[in-house]
Amino acid sequence: MWFILLAGCAVSESPEFGANGSGSDTGYVGGSPEGSGGDDDSGPGDSGAQGETGEAICDADDLEFVVLVEDGSGDTGTVFTAPADITTRAVFTNPCDGLLRFTTPDGCLVDEWVLTDGTGNDRTSTGNCVESETTWSFAALEGTSITVTWGALERSTYQIAAQSPPLGRTANEFFSVQ
Repeated sequence: MWFILLAGCAVSESPEFGANGSGSDTGYVGGSPEGSGGDDDSGPGDSGAQGETGEAICDADDLEFVVLVEDGSGDTGTVFTAPADITTRAVFTNPCDGLLRFTTPDGCLVDEWVLTDGTGNDRTSTGNCVESETTWSFAALEGTSITVTWGALERSTYQIAAQSPPLGRTANEFFSVQ
C-alpha cells in the first residue's frame, strides 16, 4: 500500500509592517531610513557584506501610499461596531523590482493627519518628525508604516487624510463606526 503526502504552504505577497500602534510611530520592515540603526540596506543587486553595489531604480514618485483603518484588535476594515478604538495607518510600499531610494528634508513621511466626522468636524494630529535630512531605502516590496491612535470614536461616518509633503500626495480613506 502506498501513501502520498502532499504539503503546501501559503505565500502572502503583502508586506508586513511593524508598529507599536500607539501615538505616531514608524515601523520598519526591511528597508529603513539610513542612520536609524535599521538594516544595512542589503537587497537585490547588493553584494551583502561589502555594502550596496546596485543602483536605485525607483524614487519617491514610485512609492505606493495608502491609508488603512484598524480597530483595537488590529483588524482592518471600513465598517466598525461601536465602541471601536480606531487607529489609522499610512502604508508606504516599494512596488518596484529593485531598490527604491529617496531623501526627505526631515524624517517625516506624514506631517499631518486630518480626521473628519460626518458633521464636518475635524481632528488633526501632526507627525512625529525628526528634523534632519533622511535618506529612505526600500528593497522590492518592502516599506514602512506610520500610525495614529484616535481612541474610541462616536457613531458616525469618517474620512481620514494623511498628508505626505515629501511625496506631494495625500492618501484618504472613508469608514464608519455603527
